[in-house]
Amino acid sequence: MASYLKKILVPLDGSKKSLKALDRAMNLSSLTGAKLTVLNVIPHIGEGGPRTKAFDQQTILQGKAIVHDAVKIAKKKGLKIDTKILRGWPGIETIKYAKSGKFDHIILSTTGTGATKGDMLGSVSNYVVHKAPVPVYLIR
Repeated sequence: MASYLKKILVPLDGSKKSLKALDRAMNLSSLTGAKLTVLNVIPHIGEGGPRTKAFDQQTILQGKAIVHDAVKIAKKKGLKIDTKILRGWPGIETIKYAKSGKFDHIILSTTGTGATKGDMLGSVSNYVVHKAPVPVYLIR
């Protein structure tokens, strides 16, 4: 198994389900020695007044907090992870980054902070499953 698991991308949005995906990815990394990278995608905020700038600053701070928390969780398990924060729509940016970073697997939650409930796939996980150039593991 270790021979084909080298680089795992874990998109996080800060939801409990995405942290569950991180936990599974860390377990897999511990078993295989695969390198983990946590990705958070900040939505692109258009030009605007002071309220828009304040909202944009808040999303940046949230993104930094999400990856910082992931690093702390990994450290407690004795793992080192890389982090990346990008801007844009999470599905598209996840696929672009998976390709450019030459990741061989993506592990993410079926739903995150969006409005999808129940047994449905969220819009981001649905997009990633259909567009990913590598195997995708969905964690419920």
